[in-house]
Amino acid sequence: MKFNSYFVRLFHPQTSFSGNIQLAGENIQASFKKIDGDLFVIYFKNQVELKFLQNVNFKNAKSPLRVLLPVLAQYNQRKLKKISEILALIESRSFDRIICELLTVEKFIEVEALLHFFTVERWAAIAVLCELEIAKQVKTISFNDLFITSWYHFSQNLTALENALRQAYENREKTLKFSQLEKTIKVPQATIYFRYLLRKCSQMFPLKIVPGALIFSQLPLAAEEKERMAEIEKVLRTNKLLIFTLEDVQKNTPFSPKQVNDALWYIVNEDKLMRLNERYFIFSDEYNKIINRLKKFKRNQGDIIAIDDLRNITSYTRKYIIILFEYLDGQNITQRIGNKRKILLGV
Repeated sequence: MKFNSYFVRLFHPQTSFSGNIQLAGENIQASFKKIDGDLFVIYFKNQVELKFLQNVNFKNAKSPLRVLLPVLAQYNQRKLKKISEILALIESRSFDRIICELLTVEKFIEVEALLHFFTVERWAAIAVLCELEIAKQVKTISFNDLFITSWYHFSQNLTALENALRQAYENREKTLKFSQLEKTIKVPQATIYFRYLLRKCSQMFPLKIVPGALIFSQLPLAAEEKERMAEIEKVLRTNKLLIFTLEDVQKNTPFSPKQVNDALWYIVNEDKLMRLNERYFIFSDEYNKIINRLKKFKRNQGDIIAIDDLRNITSYTRKYIIILFEYLDGQNITQRIGNKRKILLGV
């Protein structure tokens, strides 16, 4: 890959000057600016392709200049001092060590752009990055362009985002705008890195990502909601309503339709309830008992079961038996054969 400027080592008395370098039989105009000692930055009008530790003849110097590194960003004085310290020893460094040291100056590096400069094959670079990630020194954000950051930087940002999401989640904020998160974690929302962090956090929180925001798909329960759920479960079991509808709950509790609906869905999400169809629910433990009874029936009486048989082993009315059979058919647990069913469960 070509760059407009490079850090080079060159012995020259002036701090700022211009001249021609000889490259591939061509004279190319360049300007130089001293950074410190024999460290210079060489600037080109157009992008030029140079390689690590390449010696390039400079027309106005007694010895060739030595290429150290492309200029990857604009540096303030603090960063320039740090990069100078790295470059002072870069000639003896391995590729993996150079990458780690550069991440102390740069928050992100697109390693793909440096492969040709360092004469490193892509497969070898991936192997190096994987080893560094196992050692928790580097985090690869994208393998398409080998876009990386330091493990420390990644951990700091991930923790900040997790804390921001946890606070919003516990405060029961349904929607959180990316612009709010951007200010909190100091990562631009338009970047691939921001999206990467969000995907990581989505494994911890039940959320859905939409344009410009995220939506928590399930918020933590308030104390009164937990009490309501417990009360509904108690009423249903007391009244032996192990298969029931939303209307059954409304008749036996003082709660509004919305409160009942919300509570039932929370109980379903906790796997205490199962939904048989659009109207009917069943307690999960009761359903599991029915499955075990079907297995026992198959062992002792064969795999063909009628409505009266299921009524005998469950004590449910015909209405509930039909609802159960329809659900079991849909789950490939039973198969309808005329007015009877074949049990498909293994024993």
